[in-house]
Amino acid sequence: MTKKYHIKKLYKENEILEKVCVVTSNEKIIGFDKDLFDPKLAFEIMIPGFIDLQIYGALNSLLMVDSDYLTIKKISAHNTKNGTFYFQPTIASESNSTILKAVDAVKNYFSNGGKGCIGLHVEGPWINPLKKGAHSLKYIHSPEFDEVKKIIDYADGVISMITIAPEVVSNQIIEFLITKGIVISIGHSTLDFKSANNYFNKGINTCTHLFNAMPQIHHRKPGLIEAILNNPNVFSSIICDGHHVDFNMIKLAHKLKKNKLFCITDAVTESNKGEYVHKLEGNIYKNKGVLSGSSITMLQSFKNLIQEVGLSVSDAAKMCCYTPSKVISPVIKIDQLEINSNCSFNILDENYDLIK
Repeated sequence: MTKKYHIKKLYKENEILEKVCVVTSNEKIIGFDKDLFDPKLAFEIMIPGFIDLQIYGALNSLLMVDSDYLTIKKISAHNTKNGTFYFQPTIASESNSTILKAVDAVKNYFSNGGKGCIGLHVEGPWINPLKKGAHSLKYIHSPEFDEVKKIIDYADGVISMITIAPEVVSNQIIEFLITKGIVISIGHSTLDFKSANNYFNKGINTCTHLFNAMPQIHHRKPGLIEAILNNPNVFSSIICDGHHVDFNMIKLAHKLKKNKLFCITDAVTESNKGEYVHKLEGNIYKNKGVLSGSSITMLQSFKNLIQEVGLSVSDAAKMCCYTPSKVISPVIKIDQLEINSNCSFNILDENYDLIK
């Protein structure tokens, strides 16, 4: 079935197409035709679908509490409503048994025909307790090789990303994870500048939520943040709700990182079970008084980048769509706005609100 979308501005990764008709057939883009453009039928903006590489739950179901594929279905429904078509359901520091239950949930989601889920993001428990944030000390530890191997072998490719503090994980484990094609992200870490760059040189090129759960910037003792900002080859996620990171610091980080900086929501949901009791206070969640997650969507992140940070639509689209697709490319190829691509896309109005 052929469909036509008349678009005033279409934001490809490095090009803006103006006054173009996007022609699709059987959910595949087959043409960009300026001659077919009809201004009477035109929408303002088209960008790719959003990609969220760190979301813990939605609609009152947290994956590490309700470790079931139905939780991932809720996350998917919440995401799709807000224009996010690819996502990594995420768990914080938990027991090994809970990690395996989350793996089973992803496997069951796939076997039940679930779409959009890239794989499981395991954030902790192999992190530094000195930078635990809202993670539970009950589970944080330095792992043994056999422990890690057992989990990864059981996952059988379902774990797509792991956030670790390299200083508490052996080189043997890091090398093993790299050979498995898992994206390793540095986070909840106290690494200094030199040590961070040593790990970057060993093949780790991603970091988790810039500025949060890291040593603060120091002009005489540079650390992990400074190493990230100075290294042009390293990707880093950042939470763009204005609470986890001030909008002015996001602006500064983008000036330095350009197309290596990408958005995550780090979104949680109301929960009153287990170690992670998230309570909504204003626009953020807290666990025992500690900032524990956002309530933001990728759509609101995108709008914040334009309206609060001052980025262009093009740069905001890179942070929310194009750059995260590069980060996760070792695991999955996500089509973008190109001919013959099976691409999800969002159509927005002049206020950057989602139309379809």
